[in-house]
Amino acid sequence: MASGGYPVQFLHLPGGAGHWRNLGASYATVTFLRPQGQSLVLYAAGPDGRQQQQQPGRLVLAYPILPGDAFERLDGATLWWAEPESGDEFALCFLDEAACGAVCGAIAPVVSTPAVDAVAETLAGLRLAREEEEEGADIATRIAQLSIGRH
Repeated sequence: MASGGYPVQFLHLPGGAGHWRNLGASYATVTFLRPQGQSLVLYAAGPDGRQQQQQPGRLVLAYPILPGDAFERLDGATLWWAEPESGDEFALCFLDEAACGAVCGAIAPVVSTPAVDAVAETLAGLRLAREEEEEGADIATRIAQLSIGRH
């Protein structure tokens, strides 16, 4: 995978209904994070809209990838998935098919690895602990919640 990630547009569909919202440009990569484990990571672009000299920018999303997760390549350059607990849907629109293929290739071994029940439960525990959400919670709060694993 290219160092620092691939440019994407990050889209969100709350609760799987309504209208897709473009959350902006970022850079996508798949990497190992603690305590989440192998994760799909999005970094913000620099102030000029470009990645800053091979250094990742501000973390936008760290989504733990667990065995059995369903990431789907909708077309050559779009990766889609739904968050199981909330039903929120997300999509990454890459600039080209090669970038999408590289990220999909990095995700595939993680989601297809067979897991023993106890291990799967432990990994699932790394996903965020959802508390009752306040009505009208903004998307930045929801994305931050996705990025925080249980301790």
